[in-house]
Amino acid sequence: MTKKEETLRNKVEKEVVYTKAETGTRKRKKSYVMDLRVHTPASAGYFGIEGIDTAPALVSLAKVKGLDLIAVTDFYSGAFIDPIMEAANGSSLSVIPGTNLRCRIGACDEVVLTCLFPENFRSTDVENFLRRMSVPAQARGHREFVVMKSISEIISDVESMNGVIMPSRMDQTPHRMSVVPALVEDYGFRTFDLAYPDSAAIFKKRWPKIKFNLFSFSNANSLAQLGTRTARVKLPELDFASIRTMTQREMVEKPGAA
Repeated sequence: MTKKEETLRNKVEKEVVYTKAETGTRKRKKSYVMDLRVHTPASAGYFGIEGIDTAPALVSLAKVKGLDLIAVTDFYSGAFIDPIMEAANGSSLSVIPGTNLRCRIGACDEVVLTCLFPENFRSTDVENFLRRMSVPAQARGHREFVVMKSISEIISDVESMNGVIMPSRMDQTPHRMSVVPALVEDYGFRTFDLAYPDSAAIFKKRWPKIKFNLFSFSNANSLAQLGTRTARVKLPELDFASIRTMTQREMVEKPGAA
């Protein structure tokens, strides 16, 4: 084998990942374009277009923009999950159900968490989750409401349903940034949706040995904003299981811990 052939083989082998050992099969990772923070008219302040049916329009635009996967993450609402999933049924676009909520860590009550759930979740499942979080009906769609449950309780509830959490826009202000060390070191978050892509340097400088997934999604609040910020990610499959594996938490062992 020539040196060129060996180099090519090594390059290909690096792109191969293995599935469960018992299957004895292997799959090649593919690149997918995703936007995991998309809002709909269920979020207050959404800029809708009169006479346009948002769900099919959103799905069509996502395909035009080359998106493979989106997550529907309205603040305190799952109302538009079913319509968008129905509009995407049979298309090449995958849809992850979710919601955004806001909680408190210490003195900071601006901790925004994007909660994502398996593909079989529907609007009613997300609404049931929000009821368990004691979110009143009048708070639906409004980011000003603060969930009074602790972040540990929120994490436990979401993960009990095989869901995942991605802290979002925590670099937007110094006040929010002040709780990022707790999110990383106390709660083990490794995936963040950043307001400013340049903030990635802060993470790498403070935690050089930790491997982060640092994204900057659109936070789309209108059709026009959909896909303005995306991520191209290599995954074994375009499904929620792959997203969950990518975003799972990892606890940091503190000095002196037994």
